[in-house]
Amino acid sequence: MVGVIMSLVPAALWLVFFYLQDALEPEPKGYVIGVFVLGGLLASAVGIPVIRDLYRVQDWLGSSLAVNLLGSVLVVGFVQEFLKYVAVRYSVYLLPEFDERMDGILYGTAAGLGFATMLNILFVVESGGVDLGTGVIRIVVTAMAHASFSGITGYFLARAKFEEERVWWMPLGLTTAAILNGLFTVARGGVSRMGSVLSQRTASPWLGFVLATAVAGATLGVLLFLVRRANQRALGGSQGA
Repeated sequence: MVGVIMSLVPAALWLVFFYLQDALEPEPKGYVIGVFVLGGLLASAVGIPVIRDLYRVQDWLGSSLAVNLLGSVLVVGFVQEFLKYVAVRYSVYLLPEFDERMDGILYGTAAGLGFATMLNILFVVESGGVDLGTGVIRIVVTAMAHASFSGITGYFLARAKFEEERVWWMPLGLTTAAILNGLFTVARGGVSRMGSVLSQRTASPWLGFVLATAVAGATLGVLLFLVRRANQRALGGSQGA
């Protein structure tokens, strides 16, 4: 139970952090929470079953570095990032409140945090609890990573709504997020052939955490730059509605 609560705390803190970045025209809290919940539901009902039961990545991912990298991007990355995209595109995207680039980032991070929360809860349940060392770090970094990846997708989604982007614009955004997701999965240790997608143990877990944190941190840095840019454009009156 403590581990499950710990899975919720980092997500809540990151959600508040990104919500505060939308200071110019804050979104309705109910919508943000709704997208968060929808992201979690899609993870539980579709994402986890598809990756584990349909593709059964735990049986083959990790057999080699090439297979691990390709599988982490093409299966894990694309499935997860597409579902987070769906959580935004087919819920709040067409509402009048979705009226600036920052909204895409905020709702994208909300969907990612909901998704990450379900992954973390599954990790805690399958591990029989979570220790106060690597387990806590994993939960915090996973939340930050998924929020950052889907925040990038949210930015692409907002640009697609407010500007006449080319047909490849949105696929490019999803592909970028999927590649980052896959690199994060590989860096963190990939998938255990003996267990689930979330229970990998590596010979050097701390090295995996460092590499995974580097991927997540770099993505977060790019996302914060996009947040600042979106707010500056809104202040300058160049935001399309």
